[in-house]
Amino acid sequence: MTARPAPDGRPLVLKFGGSAFADLDGYRRVARYAVRRHAEEKRPLVVVVSAMSGTTGRLQQTLDALAADPPARAAAMLLTAGETVSVALLAAALDAEGVPGCPVPAAATGLLAQGPGDRAELISASPGALSRALADCPVAVVPGGQAVDAAGRTVMLGRNSSDLSAVATAAALGADTCELFSDVPGVCTADPHLVPEARVLTRISYEGVRRMSRHGAKVVHEGAVDWAERSGVRVLCRPFPWSGGPEGGTAVGTGPAAAAVVVRKDSDVWCFRSGRERRSVAGRLRAEGLTVTGFDTAGEVCLAVPAGARGTARQLGTARLLEGLCLVTTLRADGRAEHTLVPRAEAAAEARGRHGLLYPSAADTPARAVSPSVKPRSPHSDVLVGPGPLLPSVPDRALPRDSATPDSPSARARPAPRATGQPEGPGPSRHPRHLA
Repeated sequence: MTARPAPDGRPLVLKFGGSAFADLDGYRRVARYAVRRHAEEKRPLVVVVSAMSGTTGRLQQTLDALAADPPARAAAMLLTAGETVSVALLAAALDAEGVPGCPVPAAATGLLAQGPGDRAELISASPGALSRALADCPVAVVPGGQAVDAAGRTVMLGRNSSDLSAVATAAALGADTCELFSDVPGVCTADPHLVPEARVLTRISYEGVRRMSRHGAKVVHEGAVDWAERSGVRVLCRPFPWSGGPEGGTAVGTGPAAAAVVVRKDSDVWCFRSGRERRSVAGRLRAEGLTVTGFDTAGEVCLAVPAGARGTARQLGTARLLEGLCLVTTLRADGRAEHTLVPRAEAAAEARGRHGLLYPSAADTPARAVSPSVKPRSPHSDVLVGPGPLLPSVPDRALPRDSATPDSPSARARPAPRATGQPEGPGPSRHPRHLA
């Protein structure tokens, strides 16, 4: 599977996730790859970069240690620092390879957004500023997940939004393909860090990958999928390093849907008194740029919400936290979604069991098996905040759950009752809660 050539000289847009920058040599590897692609294809190159692996998380921890609910603008200013560092380092690495790299600030990306500063919604992408930069420099290095608002302030498009920056940039510049590089071989039928038996899909429809993202899979950013479909941009999801051969990776565009298992390991599960209350809260959280999943148990109305996200505490109100439980969702190719709640420590085993029911043998699917891997964290991810643990210095929701004040949502939480039903087939947890 190779990118289609662009003989008219339209720019090539590549995005590299944080795992590509697990160490400083990662910037050299990406720079050498970019130089080679530029030389081979003889057209301008836009490289969209994420923060080095682990950086944004450390910055978020630092912010949480100072304030339970920091202002969105302050959060945006801090949390975009990691991508800005990556832009500067890659531009320097490109220069060391003998190819000038133009470091592009958020204000020159042509991306305009509105809404909360740290979870803004991208509303337009214009090519002017980037086209001018590429006229003077063969490679433009763009910070992923950054845009500006109407007042010219730098805003963040939410966590893990470099995909969105890359696809929107490709659409604005008239590119028909955008290549996304990460630490997995493509779009998989489960998180290969949790399910070593996960399979790589050679191709999948926009709707198929959007559905996975909407339920919490970290495949392609949901907004990026929407933007790609509207603009007719084909998305190629590839591993890095990339051999350049025809095998491997996933083409997102025209293609089938796919069955998959999704674990929302970074989310908490909250219960509400009524479906109406849940719909109201879910609507407000989505308006603030958060991906939430609503589902029902045999007597409870639930919502999976990103854990620790700014502003969630005031929106959740009297909702009750199901402490220690994790949502595992089975997505069927026919559109059905089946939800299961399990203890967080058993989520990976549950996912492996569910995946085994979907793909009992390699003969049943044309996809390829994925080798298990360990997600890296850059030893330089503390460059902006220094090493060592960060202890919260504010009360209430910034405190760990075991020391929350009586008024915090976690103090109101009660453990969920254990389900007594047995799972079907081998592998899943012995104590799941099967949901309608």
